[in-house]
Amino acid sequence: MNWRIKKLSGDRFFETGFDIFINREEESFSLSQHTHDFIEISYVEEGSGYHYIEDQMIPTKRGDLFVIPIGTSHVFRPSSQDKQLVIYNCIFRPRLLETLASVITEDSKLHRFLYEPVKGPSPWLQFQDKYDQFLTIMYGMYSEFLKKCPHYEHLMLGQLVQILAMLQRYEGDGSLVPVQSNNLEDAVQYIHSQYAKSITVQHVAEYSYMSPSHFQRLFKKTTGVTFMQYLQNVRIQRCCELLKSTSIPIQEVANQVGYQDMKFFHALFRKKTGVTPRQYRQSSQSDDLHLASV
Repeated sequence: MNWRIKKLSGDRFFETGFDIFINREEESFSLSQHTHDFIEISYVEEGSGYHYIEDQMIPTKRGDLFVIPIGTSHVFRPSSQDKQLVIYNCIFRPRLLETLASVITEDSKLHRFLYEPVKGPSPWLQFQDKYDQFLTIMYGMYSEFLKKCPHYEHLMLGQLVQILAMLQRYEGDGSLVPVQSNNLEDAVQYIHSQYAKSITVQHVAEYSYMSPSHFQRLFKKTTGVTFMQYLQNVRIQRCCELLKSTSIPIQEVANQVGYQDMKFFHALFRKKTGVTPRQYRQSSQSDDLHLASV
C-alpha cells in the first residue's frame, strides 16, 4: 500500500543568507510524513508519543534526540489527541557541513552518518539524553532565534557546533545512549507488513518463536505499549495518510487498514486524533497549504 510522502523544502524555513532554523512545536496529527532537503536534529522536550521513521514506529519520550538526514521520511505523533508531545526541531542546510567539517572528527559515528550516509547502518541516529545535556542548548538556540538580537546568527552557529561536538564527546561514555535495536525487530516488521489483516498476539508470537505470554511481556517492556496499542497506532497512522492523500470513501479507508466495525473505527480514530475521519480529511486540505512544523 502506498501513501503520500510530502517533500519539504528548506526554502520555506531558512532566512536569506542564514542556513540554520529552529522551532518548538507541540505535535499533532496535522502534519504528513515527509522528507526534506536539509538535516534535522529533533529533541523531545516534553511528553511522549511516537516517531514514524520510514516504515518503523518508534516510541519516544522526553530526552530522546534524533538526527534525520536528507531523504529519510518521518513524522512525530502524540500517543493520542489528549497527550502532549513537544519537540525542538533544529534544521540546517547541507552546505553548512563544509563549515562544520573541522568540528566533526573523521573517526566518529556522526561523521560517517553525515558525510558518508550510504555506508551507515541506519538512515537515522537516535539517542537518549539521560542527563538533559542538550536541553539548555536547544532552549538557548530557540531563544536567540525568536529574539534576533545582534549577532544571533553567530551564537546559533556556535550552539549548533556545541551540539555536534557533544554528540561526539558522549558517544562512548554513557551520558548519551545510542538506542539499540532489539530482538523484536522481526515482529515489528511483521506488524507493519500485515497490519491490514486480522493479526493477533498469537500470530505474531508464533512468527517470533515465542509463547504469547512471553511475547507480550517482552513487547511491552521494549516498546512501552501493548501489542494491541501498537497495532492500533500503526493502523491509525496509515489511515491518516490515506485520508490526506486519497478521496476513497471513509469506510473503504477503514477496511484497508484492518477495521470492519465502523462504530469501533470512528470511536478509536476520534480517541487518537481528537476529530472524526471526515473532519480530519477536511482539515487536512487547509493544513496542506500551511504546515505547522518541520
